[in-house]
Amino acid sequence: MTDKSLSSDSAPGRGRDFAWILVAYAAALMTAGLVVVLLPELNLWWQVFWADLAATVVIFGFSQVFKNSSFYDAYWSVAPPVILLFWQVSLAQWDLRSLMAMLLVWAWAVRLTHNWARGWQGLGHVDWRYVDLKAKTGPWFFLVDLGGIHILPTLWVIFGCLPLWLMLSAGSAPLGGWDLVWPVVGAVAVYFEFRADNVLRQHRLSGVGGVLDRDLWSLCRHPNYLGELGFWLALAMAGFVATGSSWAWLGFVGLLILFVGISIPMIEQRQVENKPAYADYQQRTPRLLPWRLNLWRP
Repeated sequence: MTDKSLSSDSAPGRGRDFAWILVAYAAALMTAGLVVVLLPELNLWWQVFWADLAATVVIFGFSQVFKNSSFYDAYWSVAPPVILLFWQVSLAQWDLRSLMAMLLVWAWAVRLTHNWARGWQGLGHVDWRYVDLKAKTGPWFFLVDLGGIHILPTLWVIFGCLPLWLMLSAGSAPLGGWDLVWPVVGAVAVYFEFRADNVLRQHRLSGVGGVLDRDLWSLCRHPNYLGELGFWLALAMAGFVATGSSWAWLGFVGLLILFVGISIPMIEQRQVENKPAYADYQQRTPRLLPWRLNLWRP
């Protein structure tokens, strides 16, 4: 997932670097299509599973050539709408529930990809988390890069999309009351993340520095991640409502573990090291949920 800690609209060479990103992602898409063609005996879920992994390996190859693992950053938000569209076209599934899911996924993807693009500093910059991992793992970084930075997030995302597959493969099921709930949860989550990212961007561009503790950032310390989790929760709800399958929750649970167990602690540690006032912010502001529960305290 993209690092929201950086922002630059005018880094030298960004146009050329964006061109390379487009080349890499076009190559990944063509590779995914080839895998689908070569595996006609598999059902659509497994076709996408292997195609997604193959595309990820292509992006990893570009990241090795350019010595920049941030080649992968946009993949998080680019892959799901492509996956969903492939399933919808293949299954000719265009009922109201699938169209609501499509609208939600594309709104989330366009917004998050735009947020990455406007803050991306070009191929001369590498996400600070990858730099830290390389410093800590040394000669083992190649495996960490392939497995932890590329393959593992792809697996999290593909299982996050599992509810979409369950919903579409089950065919058109009657709409119920809960079909009024999950779209609202998803829309609120996307707006929450959108607002949190915009306030964070304005704070950084202002040059004021210090700890951001206003607007949504006064409710919890990671409102952008709360919005992201809300989006995946909405997809899980949609899949469960449509099919009743407990497998619909698998991806959301995995992503919850990712954010709460890995991503947020890394950011918290960095903030404490770089901003002395952050410790006070931790004490007076919940970590993830916008009310005070000891479960979510440091």
